[in-house]
Amino acid sequence: MTSLVVPGVHRLGDDTVSFYLIEDDQELLLVDAGLPRHFSQLTQLLERLGRSLPDIKAVLLTHGHVDHLGIAERVRRQSGAPLWVHPADAAALKRPTRPAPGAEPEGSMGRYLLRRPAAAGLAWHIMRSGALSTSPVLSFEALPSGSGQTLDLPGRPRLVAVPGHTPGSVALHLPSRAVVLTGDALVTSDGLAGRTGPSIVNAGFTHDTAQALKSLEALAGLDAEVVLPGHGEPFTAGVTEAVRLARLAGPA
Repeated sequence: MTSLVVPGVHRLGDDTVSFYLIEDDQELLLVDAGLPRHFSQLTQLLERLGRSLPDIKAVLLTHGHVDHLGIAERVRRQSGAPLWVHPADAAALKRPTRPAPGAEPEGSMGRYLLRRPAAAGLAWHIMRSGALSTSPVLSFEALPSGSGQTLDLPGRPRLVAVPGHTPGSVALHLPSRAVVLTGDALVTSDGLAGRTGPSIVNAGFTHDTAQALKSLEALAGLDAEVVLPGHGEPFTAGVTEAVRLARLAGPA
């Protein structure tokens, strides 16, 4: 699956996991890195755009979970692009198939699977897409701590700290395009909990649910009409409305 969601921003991935390619003149920024099976999808999109892997000038991870790391090391190695992540999530890059020490999920996946056995299909899809073969990231650059910095990267994204889902979760605001890429700080589909619409991610995948809810405040006031999450469809009624609905949904 690839689609142009707003001019210069392409969505990749599948019905379960989304990641994004941002065009800025002749340079590209990859935001998150899907699952291993998505590599050919990226190269096919680049070919259609008349681009190639070396045109990717940076890879930026919103957080360090395996379903966002799938092709990160392969793209970093083949493009020569630096890979950026918040230092609080750096430990996750070394062993992507296991929770990083100090960043373990708050709850148990088993509780959700007992309540909703059909959710096992989510885990099966992620494994079938190569998650267990995700390569460790061998080199990275540390994003600044805090919010508000405009990064000297394609698209000139503004960094928004949104800890909770992981200790180092970040969102990226593209003011000139009225877009915010929220990673898993705010999603529109939660397959394990079985709900759709704006929400935080269930405790089976989230490190600190209370902090994740608190971090929604950092998104609420952004000037962004389109919300691009790591899971689920784009939300086009504005980030303020997305945050309002996520707060109403509460924890899963």
